[in-house]
Amino acid sequence: MKQEDAPVYDRRVNEILKGLDEKIPRDELAKRFGHKNYKTLDIYMRRRNFTWDQALQNYVPKQENDRMGNNERSMPTHKAGMVIELLKQLDFNIEEICQKVGFRDHRELAEYMTAKSYVWSPEERNYVYKLDLEREVQNDKVQEMEEINPKSVPEDSLRLLSNAVSDDILARLERFLPLFEMLDMHKERLLEVITPDSSSDTLPRYIVPGRTSGKTIQMAEPLQDMAVKFCNERNIKQRELFEIALIEFFKRNGYEYEVTKLMRSH
Repeated sequence: MKQEDAPVYDRRVNEILKGLDEKIPRDELAKRFGHKNYKTLDIYMRRRNFTWDQALQNYVPKQENDRMGNNERSMPTHKAGMVIELLKQLDFNIEEICQKVGFRDHRELAEYMTAKSYVWSPEERNYVYKLDLEREVQNDKVQEMEEINPKSVPEDSLRLLSNAVSDDILARLERFLPLFEMLDMHKERLLEVITPDSSSDTLPRYIVPGRTSGKTIQMAEPLQDMAVKFCNERNIKQRELFEIALIEFFKRNGYEYEVTKLMRSH
């Protein structure tokens, strides 16, 4: 691959790819990063050598997409996406899928997919994103309500309902649906932020399995001084502080399953 054709994984690109993995609409991501709509988001990604994959509903490196061709779809790089793609095969073997993706058995695979907000759909014979399934169920309920014979409802009631819920109001509310969905997905983390913690003086303690090794990192001196001061006040080692900080960071950013698996390994 030529250097000029290589995909550029800058901070915004990584956040866009992560957001699309979490089923956040492209228009919502575009507004979040100051773009007018998803078309300007496409321009940003194309300039960094990515192209939109309609089947995966995400951006993939352009060079990789060209090699695969139009009749063959590239395999996702994240585990959940790989599982879903492999299960789409008509003659799939669950044991072979577990071996390819790195799970001991189907139970560990199911545990992982559940932790990533996927549920098994008997109709699809595959995992589907929980939020998409809930939206589909809600749409079915709305459709059932629409199929009710309007003659059974008094005409005056229909007129009052029509006047109360205008198209303009519905259109305005619809703009905020992606925001409400995102808030619902992260409601536990939001509660942690807005709810006072009575035990804020108590640090969580973790026993991380495995042997220890040295790791030198560079950081700003004021931040380093703050870490030293904090450890002295709380009477803990700097290694413990950074272990706690990393584990809490991973838990808050979609790695709860990986952290739990790590803690169980000792």
